[in-house]
Amino acid sequence: MAGDPRAISRLSGSAAEARSRAREDSMERQAAPNILNPNEVSGDYDASRMLMTTLGGEVRPITADDLAQFRHNARVAGRRFKGGITARQVIDMSLSVDRDRARRQINMAVPSAARGVRGSNRQVESLEVRFITNAGPDSDVHRHHVTVEFTGYQTAIASGAESVKRAAARVRKEGVRFDCDCGRHRYWFRYIATLGRYNAGRPETGFPKIRNPKLNGVACKHVLRVMSEIEGGSAVQSFLARAIEKGRQSEDGSGHIRQRKKEAERLAEKQAKRPKGGPAGTGDRDFDRSRRALRKQSRATTTKPKKVANGSKRMQALGGSDKARDALVATARELGLTPEQAVAILQGGKG
Repeated sequence: MAGDPRAISRLSGSAAEARSRAREDSMERQAAPNILNPNEVSGDYDASRMLMTTLGGEVRPITADDLAQFRHNARVAGRRFKGGITARQVIDMSLSVDRDRARRQINMAVPSAARGVRGSNRQVESLEVRFITNAGPDSDVHRHHVTVEFTGYQTAIASGAESVKRAAARVRKEGVRFDCDCGRHRYWFRYIATLGRYNAGRPETGFPKIRNPKLNGVACKHVLRVMSEIEGGSAVQSFLARAIEKGRQSEDGSGHIRQRKKEAERLAEKQAKRPKGGPAGTGDRDFDRSRRALRKQSRATTTKPKKVANGSKRMQALGGSDKARDALVATARELGLTPEQAVAILQGGKG
C-alpha cells in the first residue's frame, strides 16, 4: 500500500480505539488548570491567575482589553455559523495552511462505521459516520478518527419519495456536525465548533487563548480530507446509501452498518496511490472532484473588526474640526483637564 497500512489494520478495533481516545481527552480536559471559562471571558476574571495569551503575536498575561477582544471574536464566530455548516462550507472557510496539509499529508479517508443518533425525544435525528484517516508525517499515532453527523438523515429515511441513491446525494450536501481526535481540532477548532453548534463530540467552553485567540479557521487537515471525500467521493455516496437503506428497513431507523475490512483496505490503497500534484485532471473522477474541492479559494474570515464603530467615526470627524476642538478644550478646562488631554480624548483616547 502506498500509504501507512497501519491506518486501516485492526479495523474491528477502531471503534474501541476512538472511544479510548475520547475518554482520555475528557479526563485531560477535566484536569486542565488553566482554562479560561465563559464567565471569565465575560469579565469575571481574577488577574492573579496570570493566564497567558498570544493575542498580538507574543505570549503575555491576559488583560481586560484582551477579554473584550475575546468577547468580540466569540460574537463574530457565533454569527458566522448561525445557520449551521455544510461540507462545502467547512472547506471554503478553512485556512489555506490546513487545506494544503490535507492535500499533501492526508492521503486516505475511509468510512468505517455508521449509526443513527437519537435526540432528546429518543427518535433518530442524524446519522453518525466514523471515518479513519492516516496521520501526518510527524504524528506519534498511525491514524485519526473523524466523526461526522449528517443532519439530513431523518428526512432521508422518513421519505419514500426518492431512491436511496438520490437521498444519499442530498444528505451529503446538507448540514453536518463533526469532531476529530487530533490536537489541532482539540486546541484550535473545537471551541469554534461549539460556538457554531456543529460539534459532534465533547463541547469545549474554554477559550483558546494561546492557540487560536482570533478564532480563525474551521477544521484540521483530517476533517478537511474527509469533507473532500464527502464532496466528491463515490465511496461516501455508496456508504450513505447503505445506511439509509438499512434505516428505512429497521423499525427504529438506526442505520447501523460497518465497513468490510477488505473494502476499507481497497479504498485506502486506491486513495493513497493518488498523485499529490500534477495536472488539473487525472482521469480519476472521484479524486479530481475531491482535489478541486480542497483547492477552491478559502473564504475564511478573521475576527478583526472590519470597520470603526459609528461613534468612533464621528469622534474622528470632530477631531478635524477647529470649532469642535475649541469647544471641547473650553469644556475640558472647566473639568480640570489640560488642552492636550482633551485633544487626545477627541482623537481616540491616545496619549
